[in-house]
Amino acid sequence: MEKNRKKKRISILVLTALLVLLLTITACQSEPNEPEVVADAPEAEEVEEAPAPTPEPEPIPDQSMYLADWEAGPHSTYDLGHGPNTWCARCHSPQNWDPEAFQGPPPDCFSCKFDHEDEPRIAPGNALILEDEWVSITCNQCHQVDENGTAGEVAWLNPISMEYVEVKTTTELCEKCHVTTNGNAFGSGVDHKITLGGSAHLNYGGFINEVTPPQYCTDCHDSHTAEPTYCSGCHDVTTSETHAAVNFMLETVSCMACHDASGLDVGPNPDDETAKWTTTLTEMGRSGPSTSAVISHSIVHEVLCDRCHFEGNTWELMVLTEDGEVPEVEEPGT
Repeated sequence: MEKNRKKKRISILVLTALLVLLLTITACQSEPNEPEVVADAPEAEEVEEAPAPTPEPEPIPDQSMYLADWEAGPHSTYDLGHGPNTWCARCHSPQNWDPEAFQGPPPDCFSCKFDHEDEPRIAPGNALILEDEWVSITCNQCHQVDENGTAGEVAWLNPISMEYVEVKTTTELCEKCHVTTNGNAFGSGVDHKITLGGSAHLNYGGFINEVTPPQYCTDCHDSHTAEPTYCSGCHDVTTSETHAAVNFMLETVSCMACHDASGLDVGPNPDDETAKWTTTLTEMGRSGPSTSAVISHSIVHEVLCDRCHFEGNTWELMVLTEDGEVPEVEEPGT
């Protein structure tokens, strides 16, 4: 009897377990699976990108030295005696030039002032330009100038269109005013010619090869002061065997007085208290003929001594042959 009760309890427990299992399976099939709840991950903090560093502006080149040279040179001057008028300005101050200006009849052909006069002469064909209106030949006339006032590559500023004209060399730039023919870049006649003979050294390659011959104006002239580089800047003339016999003359005779090939006159420098001999030019000016020292641009190696040491010369120089020899004196009756 007791044995039967135990079997009955076991059966009830088994049935109960089966029922619980069945109910669990049924519940799982009837209800959708709940998504697993995951704790929200903390949002990543946004990292602000650092701004790109501002590039350092390029330093403005110091051109004060060039400006000082320009101010001391002929391109910055205003001179009543050198024609500050709308005709002469075509070269002396191109941005003041008036293409309609014209040369009048003498004695008042140009507006200018002689040293002996108290007031300037006013010509009807070209107005006088006052000093505070005078532009001169400024940096922007020969250079393209940026917004900082820094002068860059060389170029010619056409004073009519106020646009830059490309130039291939510094010589081409200089020749916009320093013309070698009777006319300039704007088609106006001008009689201020410079004496050129091609390259500064006409027969350079035939006798000296250790120095590159000059090709452009700026090889021999400072572009801002216009000061020339003298022969000794390239040639050591004091130790040259060729000059050994004439070194004593170097303090009284310029190189060009002997090595000029232009045919200019030679004589004491009328503009120099030391009266050092050089090449000179006599011109007929408004007040008569005048002689001034000029720098020849035609240079040759060969020297003809009898150019100055000729018989009957006005300086009472010893008579020499072209080779520098004392000529033989013929005895009477021979």
